[in-house]
Amino acid sequence: MRSSWSPFRRRVRFTLGSVGFWVLTTWLLSLLTRFEVQLVPAGPGLTASLGVVFGLLSAEFELTLLPRIARRTTSPLLLLARVAFYTAVPFATIVLTGALLAAEETGVSVVTAMGDPTFARAIGSRGVLLLLALILVSSLLGNYFRQVRLMLGPGTQFALFVGRYARPVMEDRVFLFVDLTDSTGLAERLGPAAFHDLKNDFFLDVAEPVLATRGEIYQYVGDEVVITWPVRAGRPAGDAVLTFRLLQARLDSRRAHYESRYGVVPTFKAGVHSGPVVTAEVGDVKKDIVHTGDTVNTAARIVGACRPLRAKLLVSEAAADVLGHPDRLPDGLVAEPVGTVALRGKAEAVPLLSVRALHAADVVT
Repeated sequence: MRSSWSPFRRRVRFTLGSVGFWVLTTWLLSLLTRFEVQLVPAGPGLTASLGVVFGLLSAEFELTLLPRIARRTTSPLLLLARVAFYTAVPFATIVLTGALLAAEETGVSVVTAMGDPTFARAIGSRGVLLLLALILVSSLLGNYFRQVRLMLGPGTQFALFVGRYARPVMEDRVFLFVDLTDSTGLAERLGPAAFHDLKNDFFLDVAEPVLATRGEIYQYVGDEVVITWPVRAGRPAGDAVLTFRLLQARLDSRRAHYESRYGVVPTFKAGVHSGPVVTAEVGDVKKDIVHTGDTVNTAARIVGACRPLRAKLLVSEAAADVLGHPDRLPDGLVAEPVGTVALRGKAEAVPLLSVRALHAADVVT
C-alpha cells in the first residue's frame, strides 16, 4: 500500500502553491510599480517569470533552509528569519519589476535604469515605502500566527479558533504511540543535556513522516510521541503503519549525524490502536484539545507489549480491521498474528498483530 501523501508529493504540492501565490503577488506589485513609475504595465510573461523564480525560492526557503535553522535556533529568531525573507522578496519584486519596466520603456539597460535618479525617487516614494511598511507588518503578524500554529499543531489552532470541540465530540480515531527504546540507558550514557538533544532530534525527525501522512502530533509524553488520525474514508490506519516505515527510513538516512554527535542511532518501538474517543477542549489559562477513552489507554499499553513480544510495531486487531487487507501494508512489510495478549491494566486480552520488515528480523532488544 502506498499513501496518497509522500514527502515528495507534499514538496511538489507546496512548491506549486508557492509559485501560484508569488505569480499573483508579483502581478499585483507590478501594478503598483507601474503606478509609481508611470510606465506601461508589465506583460504577463514578465510577472509570471518573476513569480516562478520567487515561488521556487520561497519553497526552497521553507522546505530546505528553515528546517535546518529550526533545529539550531529559537522561535523568535525563526520568526525574524521568516519576516526578513518575506519582506525582502516583495521589495526585490518591486525593484526588479520597476527596473525592467523602466528599461523596456526607455530602451536602456536594467542597470542603467536602476541608476537613474527618477527611478530611485519612484522606488523611494511614499507610496512604495508605505507598501513596504504594510508588507512588513503583515509578514510579522502572519508569521507570528504561523509560529503559534506550529506550536499548537496544524489542526489544533483552527479547531480552537472555530470552537469545533467546545462541547465534547465522539470520534473514531487511529492512534500511533512511538516510544524511544532504552531511553533510561541512553540518558545514563549521554547525560541529561545530550540526551535531551538526542530526544529533540528524534522528535524533529518524526515531523516529516507525520506531515507526509497528514497525521496530527497529539502530544509528547516523556520519550514518547502520540500521533493520531481521524478514521474517515480514504484515511486508513495504514497511514499509521506508513508513518512508522517513513520514520525508520528517516533515521536510517540520518545515521551519520546521530553517530557523529551522540555515538548511537536511536531506535524505537510503536503500537497502533483504533476506536472511539471523546474529543473536547479543556483548560482556561491554557487551552488544549484532548482525546480521552479506552482507545488511548489501550494504544499506550500496546506499545508497552513490544519488548516482551520482541516486536518493533504491534497493531491491534481493531486497527487492523480499519487497515483492511494485508496487501494494503506499505511495501516490504508483513503482518503476523501474535495471538490474544493480556495488557497491563486491561481486564480483557487484546488480539495483536506484529508488523515487521519482510526480509529482516526487526526485534526490540
